[in-house]
Amino acid sequence: MNGDGAPRLPLAEWIALAAHLEGQQAAAGQGREARISFVGRAAVVALLLAQPSDEGSRALHSGEATADTILLEMGCESDLAELKESPERLAAALEGVRDVQYPAPSGEELSIAMEDTETRAKVLQKLGHILCTLFARGQAPPDASMETDAAPEKRRRDGSENYSDDEDEEQPGPEKGRQKRFLGEASKSLRRLQISGLEDFLTRLSLPEAVSTLLKDLVEPDNSDVDECAFLSLEDVGAELREIISQPEAFLTEESGRPGVLGGGSLVGRTAEVTCLLEAAARAEMAEPLQPNAVVLIGGRAGAGKSFLVEGVRGTLEGGGWIVAGCKFDRLMQAQPLSTLASAFEGLFQHLVTVDQGGDADNIVASVLACLGAPGIVVMSGLIPSLRRLYPSVFASIVMDDSSESSEEGGKTSPDDDDEDELRDEEIMTSASSAKNRLFYLFRRLVRAIATPEHPLFLWIDDMQWIDESSMELLSSLLTDTDHLGNEDDGSQCLLLVGSFRDNEVDGSHILSKYRQKFEDSELVNVRSLQLDAITRQDVGLFVSEALRLPTRRTRSLSDALYSKTLGNPLHLKVKLKSLVDDKILRWSLGDKRWTWDIEAMKATSVDNSVAVLMTRKMAQLPEETQNAVKVASCFGLRVEDNSVALLQSCEEFSNLDVGLVAAQQEGILERGEGIIKFPHDIVQQAAYELMSTDERGRCHFAIGLRLFSHLSLTGESIHSDPTAFVAADQINMAKSLPHSEGNKLAQPSIDFATLNRIAGERSLESCDFVAAMKYLYYGVSFLPETRWEAEYDLTLRMYDSLALASHVCGQHNKMKECLEEIMQNAKTHLDKMKGLFIIVQSLSSLGELKAAVSKVLSILEDLDEPFDLETTPAAVQDTLMATKRSLDNYSKEDLISLPRLTNKRLHWALTLMTFILPNVFVVNPRLLPLLACRMVNISTREGICGESALGFSTYGYCLITVFTDIDEAYRWGKIAIALLESTGAKDLMPKLKILCYYTVFSWKEPLQSTSAAMLQCHQEALMVGDNEYASRGAYHYCAENLVCGGSLATADRECTTLARQAIQSNQLTSCLNIISKHQSAVRLIGSETNPFDVLSYGVTNEDELLQHALSTGRVALCHNIYFHRLKDSFLLKRYDRALQNALKYEPRQFFQDAYASFYSGLTAFHFIRQPAEESKREKCIELAEKALASMKVWAPHSTWNWENKLLLLTAESLFTKGETEMAEEKYQAAIESARRHRFICEEGLANELLSAFYVANGEADKAKRHSSEARTCYEKWGALALVKLIPE
Repeated sequence: MNGDGAPRLPLAEWIALAAHLEGQQAAAGQGREARISFVGRAAVVALLLAQPSDEGSRALHSGEATADTILLEMGCESDLAELKESPERLAAALEGVRDVQYPAPSGEELSIAMEDTETRAKVLQKLGHILCTLFARGQAPPDASMETDAAPEKRRRDGSENYSDDEDEEQPGPEKGRQKRFLGEASKSLRRLQISGLEDFLTRLSLPEAVSTLLKDLVEPDNSDVDECAFLSLEDVGAELREIISQPEAFLTEESGRPGVLGGGSLVGRTAEVTCLLEAAARAEMAEPLQPNAVVLIGGRAGAGKSFLVEGVRGTLEGGGWIVAGCKFDRLMQAQPLSTLASAFEGLFQHLVTVDQGGDADNIVASVLACLGAPGIVVMSGLIPSLRRLYPSVFASIVMDDSSESSEEGGKTSPDDDDEDELRDEEIMTSASSAKNRLFYLFRRLVRAIATPEHPLFLWIDDMQWIDESSMELLSSLLTDTDHLGNEDDGSQCLLLVGSFRDNEVDGSHILSKYRQKFEDSELVNVRSLQLDAITRQDVGLFVSEALRLPTRRTRSLSDALYSKTLGNPLHLKVKLKSLVDDKILRWSLGDKRWTWDIEAMKATSVDNSVAVLMTRKMAQLPEETQNAVKVASCFGLRVEDNSVALLQSCEEFSNLDVGLVAAQQEGILERGEGIIKFPHDIVQQAAYELMSTDERGRCHFAIGLRLFSHLSLTGESIHSDPTAFVAADQINMAKSLPHSEGNKLAQPSIDFATLNRIAGERSLESCDFVAAMKYLYYGVSFLPETRWEAEYDLTLRMYDSLALASHVCGQHNKMKECLEEIMQNAKTHLDKMKGLFIIVQSLSSLGELKAAVSKVLSILEDLDEPFDLETTPAAVQDTLMATKRSLDNYSKEDLISLPRLTNKRLHWALTLMTFILPNVFVVNPRLLPLLACRMVNISTREGICGESALGFSTYGYCLITVFTDIDEAYRWGKIAIALLESTGAKDLMPKLKILCYYTVFSWKEPLQSTSAAMLQCHQEALMVGDNEYASRGAYHYCAENLVCGGSLATADRECTTLARQAIQSNQLTSCLNIISKHQSAVRLIGSETNPFDVLSYGVTNEDELLQHALSTGRVALCHNIYFHRLKDSFLLKRYDRALQNALKYEPRQFFQDAYASFYSGLTAFHFIRQPAEESKREKCIELAEKALASMKVWAPHSTWNWENKLLLLTAESLFTKGETEMAEEKYQAAIESARRHRFICEEGLANELLSAFYVANGEADKAKRHSSEARTCYEKWGALALVKLIPE
């Protein structure tokens, strides 16, 4: 204990130095901080003094321990007196006390019995005197023996009080004896005038109450048998000092003594949970590429402190540079669809609008614009209005562009204004899924822009037990989809999503449970779960101690009683404490300067089963006007907009609403926010709602709905943007769902209420919330009369069309079929059935029934007077193409662009249907493709153009290649198609058109490296417009071109994995399997152990199984992809027999891949021709070789860049086979140079390798070695390590 060699300082000198430091700091204008610092340092020294030891106990008992004889072992070896002029160094030295050395007793008594009550009391009292001297900056406390004996106050040291002078008098309960209690208080106040000298001494020191009470209880302990809080040992004193030191905000600051204000705010009993959240944040901050997102789901009962826990961690994360955004779901959702999740980002962008720009704010604003682009900003502003204020230049340019387009289109035919609603409905019908995909993709891009390693994103979703399915689906997209992340150079996404929910309201069938399992199964999400139970009795003691700013020794009786009343529910504890204050059972004592309580009255209070019951009981005591206002507010859910209050206020029935709301705010039941009034907790809202009976709730919802509805105009344009429409519909629908005395009014048909729900449902469709749309539309239908088809035909048809669409997108096929049956049975015309028929076609296609979808479209087209002859011959197809070609000779590009817009609804539906099934026709009936293309072209030139016309022209161009091999003409029509689409303004079709043009036509003419990069860009653009099908096709075509044109195989390996996973996530299995087939080729050439099939969740585990799957399911294109890559890879890996087998299986499909297949087939054939072989095999090889060489001679003139080196190499092999060595050598050299010049590193290596073999055959070993080395270098750059190993050193 004496710490040999360590410097020692008498306690008195330490006190003097500490007081000197305090004076220096006070003189520097830091008086408050100086006092707090002194008390804090003194408390640490006091803790050392209270450490139990025989030496210390004897010295205290004997009275030889004083401030002069007690020595402090210091950690600083400097002379502390020399540090007086340096406050910083002196403070560090004073805080470096390591131990205490008590003086050795001079008496004969070597030990004392601390078990003895008198001995223990003497030791503790002497310690109290020393501690008083310490905290009094060297002043000794008054001698208690010199004080005048005062009448002992009947007061319990734990803070509770007896209010009668008669010890045996019966104590009144909480609801009676108020007069007697008042008289007792008055009497006690008079007695307090006779305070002790010690109390006066401590009061003048202005010490924190916790320290003052500790000193008083040591020096002047209450020895009555009712005192349950007396110190019984030095350990008790040390424990209390540790408590005070560990919670300086509660016990050592000036705020700890604010009269009449309950304290609290720390996370009592939640240390493990806080650690878990911070660990999850640290993991998310690491931004692991394979698991970029972290999720923590916090379950617990209402009031368990879930929100308080997250709020407590929030401050720590914000201090560490995290961006925090959050939202809260509501059991009575009264908002625009998806607006709850959007509100999390709205709050963030509102902050960015108000803060001074610069630094991090500028970076976020720039990043969001770069990730979303101007069109994306415009789309997202519908849900996040602050984007309009943050990017004014974007919206200004949109207005200018619209004005420019309007002036340019001056003379063109356009739809009448009366048709605008119908055109908008048709657009929703034909692009509903794409709109949803686009919105979700934009949200993912938004998160990607915000959640960076520099500033990770903490997204908090509260009350997820009430989350709706659309919001859950969007959250899932944010967490499990990766198509927005881009390439490795784009950085990483750092996202931590924390969701809290009531576990007793979430069972295995709840939507959250389903998605939690999905998150746990995903390789992209790290999921943790936290369970928040009630806090323990000990933690309740800490909770109460912190709230009252009294040590737990003092509050034990109250905390035990509170635990028995609340069972440790944190919110229940807070509300119960507040109710005790309101009932004056817990009160601030001006005399004692601390909280005091009537423990017997506390025990007599009622036991409430839940916080809601307690809150309901409390609210029932409010004035009637306040109660009514709170009831009305609760019908809106957690919050009510000021606009809704203003609308209600204008009606006589709610004329006093604002007065009641203000009173409720004063009572703490409601809070004021920006533009809203809200409940502080959902349990408070629940309690307010439960003040009403079911009948009263129904009538209240109905009254609110009627008043809000009366302010709406169902025929004006404003109804399409007014948020009140949703609120009014929700209130009326809620009233309809509840039994009440006015329910008969809602049981009657109401065209107005049906129309209101129709508008809310269609606006939900536009917002891509199809679940909400179904809800509104079903309510809308319920308001229609039984004779709805006769009485309200147009409204009924419109609602059933929308309801069928919403059901289809939500996967509710039975409900979809019911709606479609209604439409088919009651629609008056074939055109009236078209929206329903189109939904049927979409449904068939989405289920993979491609033949059925094509058959259905052909049947519909026949009803639209556009029949097709399925028995047509190849000659008839050629005749149709030639006839179309002749008719188009009369049109220039400018002529086509200036054609009028198509206004014929029948023909527009025909073009829409033909466009939709083009991909399906290519798979199930390719012979029909030219007929469809020609029909689309002829309708467009005859009747007018639309966006779908461009797809017809591009497909027509592709058919010119398949039938006539007319590449140049096909290329021209592809370019015209793009210009035509640009002129129509149908921007959402552009990615699809470009993907078709680049892959089917442009790759024959333009450099493959260029078309490959363009394909990747088209993939991103397709995602931006929500076209997941063609986004996945673009990804597949990119992989196909990149793999053969010499792109890095290591990069291809990573990209194929990412793109295949993305295709699975967007349910594009066909594209996924094709990407996997490309990935398998890359893996073979790299020589890697990676299994590309690991991304699949079903039985296909290798390429052989994939081929069998493709053959059994009729996936012809996939079969030939596999044949092609086996051909190419087998030849490169010198497995020539297998290469020949696959060359004979491959069938040309008029894509650029045909050229590569022909190229490798020819090389394989020339290899075998030079080898001894059976005659039949040799004849097949000669045929293959001649066909390959002839085909390449046809293709090469169309693109020297792409095909020249291949033609040269095939020619060299042909000459080598014929024995024309001199010309062969020249062609080999030319092929190498051409491949190098056109950046085909893979084919440069191949040409060098074949030239090396040529030299070996001709006995020129040195030249062979040189070109073998060149080949190895090329393959190494390409990343084809498996090929490198086959080339000898």
